Amino acid sequence: MELKLLIEEFIINYGLISIFIIVALEYANAPLPSEIVLPFVGILAFKFDMNIFLVILVSIIGGVFGSVLNYYLGYKLGQPLLSFIKNKYPKTKKSIKASYRWLAKYEKISVMLSRLVPLARTFISIVAGVTRMNVWQFTLYSAIGISVWNIILILVGYFIGDNMDLIVNIMNKYSLVVGIIGILVIGFYWITLKNGKEKDSDKYINQEV
Repeated sequence: MELKLLIEEFIINYGLISIFIIVALEYANAPLPSEIVLPFVGILAFKFDMNIFLVILVSIIGGVFGSVLNYYLGYKLGQPLLSFIKNKYPKTKKSIKASYRWLAKYEKISVMLSRLVPLARTFISIVAGVTRMNVWQFTLYSAIGISVWNIILILVGYFIGDNMDLIVNIMNKYSLVVGIIGILVIGFYWITLKNGKEKDSDKYINQEV
């Protein structure tokens, strides 16, 4: 409840700029769960009669900015940064390892789909930087995934209103559907790669901490 009040006050005082900052921080690994923050942004957009299209656009720009920031942190600091995160927060080890595996097998598509997966959504940016993924490809596919995620969550809050219990239930069901779709898309992409040009995954696997 306290987090919601802080976000509401921030948005009241600073409008779209505050939305950019909040979403950028969430995608840059700040402890702000997007499953709560983004629907609440939608709720406030309706409550204060904000332009929902601008709200969504600014949130996407903020998400891309936070992701690119993480990418460059990974690019500049490399493995020591990931080692620090894993030692400081042991529960992140599985997500970081999964990010390496996804990048090794599916590269661009993994950057897009991981935006729909908790924890992996932010760690994929750091791992992409560490492994020196092409920054323009990273930005493009991140923007696609971020757009889908942000639009859905913000519109859920905008149209349902201030009923977080219902929103959480909807998101739980939605996450399952997205997971199934994601698996199917990745499977199709993998088959395409196998029948076409093989990717050299050693550059990712060999860099795992």
